[in-house]
Amino acid sequence: MKKYLRSLPVRVRLALSLPLLVLSFFLLWRATGWAWPTQTLALRALETEYGFGPGEIAAQGEITFDADYTARFGTLPSVWLVSRTEDAFAAALLEHRPGPLWMAATNFFLAPPFQILTPTEDTPLAAALLAVAEGPPRLPDGQWLEGDTEYLFAVCALDPAISRVEVTMNYTYHLDTDDAPKESNPVTAEARPVAEGVWLARVRLPNPLEGRSGGYSFNRRLRGYDAVGTLVYDSGFF
Repeated sequence: MKKYLRSLPVRVRLALSLPLLVLSFFLLWRATGWAWPTQTLALRALETEYGFGPGEIAAQGEITFDADYTARFGTLPSVWLVSRTEDAFAAALLEHRPGPLWMAATNFFLAPPFQILTPTEDTPLAAALLAVAEGPPRLPDGQWLEGDTEYLFAVCALDPAISRVEVTMNYTYHLDTDDAPKESNPVTAEARPVAEGVWLARVRLPNPLEGRSGGYSFNRRLRGYDAVGTLVYDSGFF
């Protein structure tokens, strides 16, 4: 067989080799999890998959927490990007693959890799949960307790009147010994502006159970203020 191939003209051999080369490249790309050589290309692939845009990259950054904080589930995404069109935003989460490759985050138990945000006149603020990390456990009075939990949000607004944003969170929790659910104390964090119409917020909540048995869910509230501090929008808890 090899002798037969060597007897073929060079052009014919190249033509026969091309499909094998393409197939090899395809299999290699599949093995990387459909990774892309740049963050922008990975973002464009997600936009196409979700029918968004293409948008303009309004803001981006690494996903980081304090050194003693770890991802609640699996691993943290590597970076976040916010893409913007005229009337909507989208928050994308990417993870770094070997070399210069990037792909959609695969650990999306709490935060999907692509979230479309559509602020409106009635609801001018919209938020996307980017990542969740847990602090180190504590051992007060010999009792082993879980550490605090930090939530990272991207908040977006199309209303130019909003210049300052706050994110407030609390827990609704239910102890096994109680019939009615309870509310934890709210914690408010001022979001940091990272681009026009885009803010980044970190809210750190203490563990509501404090070693007791039960379950809980979190609630959030978005508030936007104008340049002189007048409240423009309050979502209420949801």
